[in-house]
Amino acid sequence: MDHRLWMYNMHYETGAGLKPEFIDGVRNFIEHTMTLDIFKINGLVRCPCSVCKCLKFFEPDRVMVHLYRNGFKPRYFVWSDHGESDGLDGIFYNSMPVDVYNMVAPHGQIRVEQVRVEHDRVEHDRVHEMINDAFGVQGGMESEQYFDEAPNEEARHFYDQLEESSRPLCEGSPHSALSVAVRLMNIKSDWNVPNVAMDSMVDLLGELVNLEFNIPKNFYQAKRLVSKLGLTYDRIHCYVNGCMLFYKTDSELENCKFCGHTRYKGTPAGKMVPVQAMHYLPLIPRLKRLYASMRSAPHMRWHREYRRPPGVLSHPSDGEAWKHFDNVYPDFASEPRNVRLGLCSDGFTPFCNNALPYSCWPVFLTPYNLPPEMCMTSPYIFLSCVIPGPRNPKSLIDVYLQPLIDELKQLWFEGVLTYDISNKQNFIMRASLMWTINDFPAYGMLSGWMTAGKLACPYCMENSKAFTLKHGRKNTWFDCHRQFLPMDHEFRKMKMHLGKIRLKVTPHLHYSQGIKFGREFLNYLKLQKLHLLDFLDMVLNIIGPNKAYFGSCRIGRTICYDII
Repeated sequence: MDHRLWMYNMHYETGAGLKPEFIDGVRNFIEHTMTLDIFKINGLVRCPCSVCKCLKFFEPDRVMVHLYRNGFKPRYFVWSDHGESDGLDGIFYNSMPVDVYNMVAPHGQIRVEQVRVEHDRVEHDRVHEMINDAFGVQGGMESEQYFDEAPNEEARHFYDQLEESSRPLCEGSPHSALSVAVRLMNIKSDWNVPNVAMDSMVDLLGELVNLEFNIPKNFYQAKRLVSKLGLTYDRIHCYVNGCMLFYKTDSELENCKFCGHTRYKGTPAGKMVPVQAMHYLPLIPRLKRLYASMRSAPHMRWHREYRRPPGVLSHPSDGEAWKHFDNVYPDFASEPRNVRLGLCSDGFTPFCNNALPYSCWPVFLTPYNLPPEMCMTSPYIFLSCVIPGPRNPKSLIDVYLQPLIDELKQLWFEGVLTYDISNKQNFIMRASLMWTINDFPAYGMLSGWMTAGKLACPYCMENSKAFTLKHGRKNTWFDCHRQFLPMDHEFRKMKMHLGKIRLKVTPHLHYSQGIKFGREFLNYLKLQKLHLLDFLDMVLNIIGPNKAYFGSCRIGRTICYDII
């Protein structure tokens, strides 16, 4: 990328004028964009300036003016939106297939409907890139590239299925049976189209096109064709109380083995359906797909190959937790392609607030091997499962996480055979769950730690100095604040004003500055004859009618009685 440093060195140090290398570089960039198929079709190119950020289309001259005025968008060394892909050897290859963006609105704006169509076509292009990567083709041109190691049987079957279903419908057509099926699935998902309506649309489509085109005959065939990608989901029956999953050895049971309730219920039509079901999306096939495409496979080693200088924290791999894990498990860390995962879960209400309470819990996983600009984007955030409602699963969340836990155990202890398209090698991929990302109540659910009561703090644990309010009958930590103060702080020796002296310092706790409220400090305020409502203004920052309400409500009064 050194040869493109001119992109971000446009002005002289004095700020007067543009540098000649920047002007020449912009001209070369414009000449490159005029060779793309999108320009040949529409006469427009994407504008990569720091304002448009490749979201708008303009004529080449206008794009040139934008670049002279605004410069390139940040970190655009690889012109990925203009037909380039980053090769392992540091060479940038032209790899953008034929584009058919033929609905550009005036002034370079893109309609919402067109954004959906563009996204679908980009996904179709990625399918072709995976085929080209697998069979040694770059940029649609055949090469004599050979496999250093042949793909394993599963990977070979996947590539064969992908190649077979991605053949063009006719000569020169940008669509294949697979792309048509994927578009139909996207339309159904985006607009919530019923299955019967999709069948009618597919029937009409079959009547309009040539009968020789091997397109799906109905929505069921479209689903079967897309399933060849291997990214399926499992529908696991469960009981509404969260007692158990009808999973693995229990999959044939008719009744819950804990409460005895039946697994099925009858419908008005006389059909037996499960009382409740959970949708689970297997993790292992999705991790394998990261190594099946050149768009993601080389970047899975980014955390190892692009080390930052000491003292720079720009990625989780720069943190102490990552380095400590590497020291504890050196056999896992020796393979940079092993996956480090983070898990995130929280509840939400899918219906309006006026409806009956209903809490649904999705569980997401994301790989942290990728660079920062990729690991938190939607293509690399995997939905693992959706825990059904209507109630919060609370401590029973581990029942619903059984399939995920089984996969994580397999990935940690055994690993799975995976084909890395970037190195043309098979390897045993392992994975570890490094972090969970959640709020404090969800932290208690996932970890099993009780986040209420006197032992709620996971750092203090049995060293907690929490006590129960006499009138409020609630746990409080108002008397524990001084253990966080520095040893030489003046409040530690104010026995006359602060009452009880708690000088014991918990060794594993960090000191923090500026904690000046609590039971002892309130006694100090009382000696200074400060009014209670003035104290509420200062500590709780309550203003207006909320302050009066707090002072008049039962909880407010009892808490104030206790702390005074």
